[in-house]
Amino acid sequence: MENRRTIIVINKQFQYQSSLLVAALAVLLVNLFLIGSMLLPEATSLQLPTPYVVAIAAVELLLVAGIWYGSVRATHRIAGPVFVITRALKQLGEGDLSASVELRDTDMFQAEAAQINNSITALREKITELQARARSVQHAHAAGGDIAAQLEQLESAVSALTTGKED
Repeated sequence: MENRRTIIVINKQFQYQSSLLVAALAVLLVNLFLIGSMLLPEATSLQLPTPYVVAIAAVELLLVAGIWYGSVRATHRIAGPVFVITRALKQLGEGDLSASVELRDTDMFQAEAAQINNSITALREKITELQARARSVQHAHAAGGDIAAQLEQLESAVSALTTGKED
C-alpha cells in the first residue's frame, strides 16, 4: 500500500497523553482490584515470597507497556488522518489544487476526507472554468474582437465565488 505511514507516533503530545492516560487507568484498576481483594473481610492476607512479588510486578509492567503501545497504535488512527488533512489543506492554501486527502481504510475521518476531496475537486473545476473564460477574453482581445460578452461571462463566474469580503 503506497499510502502507508511508517511512523506510528505522528502527534506526540496527543498520542502520548492519550496513551499514558489509558495506561495509568489500567494500572489504577489493577491495583484497586488487588488492594480491594486484600481488604475484604473474608480475604486471607497475601503472604507472597519475594520472587512471586517480582514476577507479579514484571507482568504488571508488561501489561502496562502493552496497553500503552496499543493506545499509541489506536491514537495513530486519529493523529495520522489529522496530519494528512492538515498537509492537504496547506498545499491547497499554497495554491496546489492537485492536493487530496488519501487515508488508509482503517483510519478515522473517512467521511471528512471524502468531503474535503469533493470540495477541492469543486474548487479545481471552478478555477479551471475561470481560466478558460480568461483565455477566451485574451483570444478575443488578441483577435481585435469585442470582448464585452466574454468579460461579462468572466465577471459572472468570478461573482459566483464567495470570499466573505464585500467590495
